[in-house]
Amino acid sequence: MGASKATRSWRLNGDARTAAVVSWLAAILVVLSGAAGRLVPQIPPADSPGVSESRRLFLVGHMRSATTDGLSEDWFRRLHRFLERDQALRAALDRDGYRGLGMVSAEGFNDLVQRMEDPRGLDCVFCPALAYVRQLGDYTVVFQLKGPNDRGIGKYILHSGIIFINSYHPLFRGTRAKTEEVPLRLIARDFASSPVALISSYSAAGYIYPCNELFQSGIRALPNQPIFCGSSEEVVKMVLSDVVEMGVCEQGAIEDVWQRQDIRVPVGEVLDVLRTTPGAPTDPVVFRRRFRPADSELGRRLKDALTQFFSLDRPGQIRLEDSDDGAFKGLRDAWNEFTTHTEESNAVEAR
Repeated sequence: MGASKATRSWRLNGDARTAAVVSWLAAILVVLSGAAGRLVPQIPPADSPGVSESRRLFLVGHMRSATTDGLSEDWFRRLHRFLERDQALRAALDRDGYRGLGMVSAEGFNDLVQRMEDPRGLDCVFCPALAYVRQLGDYTVVFQLKGPNDRGIGKYILHSGIIFINSYHPLFRGTRAKTEEVPLRLIARDFASSPVALISSYSAAGYIYPCNELFQSGIRALPNQPIFCGSSEEVVKMVLSDVVEMGVCEQGAIEDVWQRQDIRVPVGEVLDVLRTTPGAPTDPVVFRRRFRPADSELGRRLKDALTQFFSLDRPGQIRLEDSDDGAFKGLRDAWNEFTTHTEESNAVEAR
């Protein structure tokens, strides 16, 4: 027999209820889908027209230092906070489309040069003079750093390197007349064959220029046993402590150590300067060329802010002096000379 009338009515009502529930759930899904579309932002791909390079951070870079004086990590953190609070600079950053300012601490010389050569890398850099000469990025010199022992007024700030020995070295002045100059060939021989304390392999005054000076002797004047100390002060301490008998540092470093350590023994009784090299340009502060202060409001605001910060929070006795690219032509020539000498020497050794 067929189903009763009541049963059929229940089935009909049940089918209707099921349809209603399905319809209700579908409506909820539509609403939730719409809400999700409104709540979850649609982030376009990085290479889409909606994402511009100008919305990145404006990056100020420097090379991490192992020393605590001068331009230390703590000093750069204070600089970062100061620049972030500069309203005129922040407004200029915003007008140029930057979302803020970041500080980058490169791990070493090569890392810094690579970051400078990246078109999306550093926009302003406190860099070693040799890094500016060697990098292939598009930068212009705005400042040079000037310490108390550096020569020059305004641009073209220079500092010289010295090659010196302690009283245990056989060339020490006690074995010769005071006015007698040590032959360059003897200095080059010991420089190439004995342990030598140096600032770093990227120091212009403390490595490139002294090597070029000694190359004139005809000897391959590259140290076979270099000890890189990170600063002129540490070089002086290494030689003074007789860890090594010969060192190369920036002129004036010996006097600074004597003053800081309050050493009462006359310098001439324990150390002897054998050679003073020509002046090398001091380290620059460079901007991407598009931020050259003469052409860019952002560049002008940044230059003003850096000048103001150095007047308030000077690192040691270092000053900031205006400069330009021309100050580094001599160093570029010296670097080319250095690479030519080393390539010729390596070729001779390889025969």
